[in-house]
Amino acid sequence: MKKASLWMYLPYCVPMAVALFGAQLVFTNSSSIGYGFIALLATVAILEPLLGEDNETYEWQFPNVFLGMMYLYAMGTFATFLGFLWVMGHAHNGGDLLSIAAMTQAITGFDMIAVHANDGLFEYAIATLMFSITATIGTVSIGHELCHRTHETLSVFFARAMGTLALFSYYAVEHPYGHHLTAGTPHDSSTALRGESVTTFFFRTFKQDYEIVWEIEKIRLEKLNLPLWSHHNRLLRGYAAEFLLILTVAALTGFVGLLFFSAAILNAHWGYKVGVYGQHYGIVRVPETPLEVHHSWGCTNKVTNWFVDGIGRHADHHLVPQREFWNLEPYREGPQYEYGYFKTMAIARRKKSWDKLMVPKLIEWDNNYATPEEKLLAMAANEKSGIPELIEHAKQQRQELKEAGLITDSEAA
Repeated sequence: MKKASLWMYLPYCVPMAVALFGAQLVFTNSSSIGYGFIALLATVAILEPLLGEDNETYEWQFPNVFLGMMYLYAMGTFATFLGFLWVMGHAHNGGDLLSIAAMTQAITGFDMIAVHANDGLFEYAIATLMFSITATIGTVSIGHELCHRTHETLSVFFARAMGTLALFSYYAVEHPYGHHLTAGTPHDSSTALRGESVTTFFFRTFKQDYEIVWEIEKIRLEKLNLPLWSHHNRLLRGYAAEFLLILTVAALTGFVGLLFFSAAILNAHWGYKVGVYGQHYGIVRVPETPLEVHHSWGCTNKVTNWFVDGIGRHADHHLVPQREFWNLEPYREGPQYEYGYFKTMAIARRKKSWDKLMVPKLIEWDNNYATPEEKLLAMAANEKSGIPELIEHAKQQRQELKEAGLITDSEAA
């Protein structure tokens, strides 16, 4: 294990830079900050393939720096949302929400009212996009790490608070207590099926998320002998907070603000599904069996792990969910993506390109990683995939499983 240098903490500040740019852009309407934000994202996209992989683990002398970064990101998310409310509220009635513009001008001399005087659809869309991006990262990247820190009340609070902004309050319950037990099985709403497009995955699992998490909470409360329909229900508390948030947005920003808020929420949920789509795509696992290295697609790309808090080292995250992201191990012996997450997610949006990338990987997974029981599940998944190459592979699998004595002659027919 190598000792981490001080400069190695800096790349993990990228999410904080996103939140900082987002908040400043919404409040100031500055084209310079807008170009800076675009340059930041472009730099990330360019450096992802150039900087390559990092298969090392490091000894970090100041791990609390990472925790501080995540808390600061949460502050940036809240600030961006406040900026969104101000912009849409000003559009609604020309007012100065919480006298933010007046206080800003008194302290800095900057005239927010003047720079937002000519706001139109473009400026509203920018504010919406910034809120959506920061809230999404705050829920499924930063918030993802914080929701696993169940021993820290403040961390869990920030995770759930950021989740509530994007109407993701269920996530801090479903992810650690659902997905981490069911990944790779039909009961998991974060495992995409073979042959399933991102769009199909989104619509299939959106409702499933809520069904699964309700069952989780129901079982928890039954074990505690507590009523389901009560304040003890974490989901009801979260949904109540979301309802109050929607009422607040409607009251402060009117119909137009509520419309843009809805667009931000839809984009956030879409972004979440795009992000998780590839993490377990096509993986099969026998329910109740232990999660192992081969049940996740790994990614050791440097930029990916700087931007999404090490989640590319997904196998180790599932093996030890409580392990902090900066200490996750790469497990190169498991199935891997050769590209970073950003390029992989871009490919996933085009199904033909995605199938071209993933079909050979799935066949390799079936042949080299799957247990005998998983080979049966993989064969069935291939037959249902609608992908000609996988359907043909399933025929070969059926014959091999028959020869191995795992299926009968009638089943092989």
